Amino acid sequence: MKKNFIISAVTVCMLIFSSCSSDEDNNTSNSNDPILGKWFYFSLNNEEVSDCEKMTSIEFAVSGATTTETFEILTDDSCGRSSLTENTWTNKGDNIYTFNNLESKIEFFDNGNSFKISSGNIVYKKMQ
Repeated sequence: MKKNFIISAVTVCMLIFSSCSSDEDNNTSNSNDPILGKWFYFSLNNEEVSDCEKMTSIEFAVSGATTTETFEILTDDSCGRSSLTENTWTNKGDNIYTFNNLESKIEFFDNGNSFKISSGNIVYKKMQ
């Protein structure tokens, strides 16, 4: 009985430590990704969006999580948050990213402070 307990305890410890190390490996691979941080909606089809829409943001975390906060002009002409969603992101290589359930080619420019989603000609800027 004591032998079974020791084997079970060792097995549980191995599972705990092996699962922790793989999470750390994933976070390390994301830690230098240029997409990390909070980005704000800036333009669509080479035209700047409204000041209200510029409050829309996507935040990319090292953990692979995203938080998207969307703002729009409401029916009373005020600016308000229309949605707040959480999702995940993945860098697939060659500037191909998956986030908010969409796969997109991303082009970084302006010394890494802006990115353009090629398929929709949408620009986000990092505000510091």
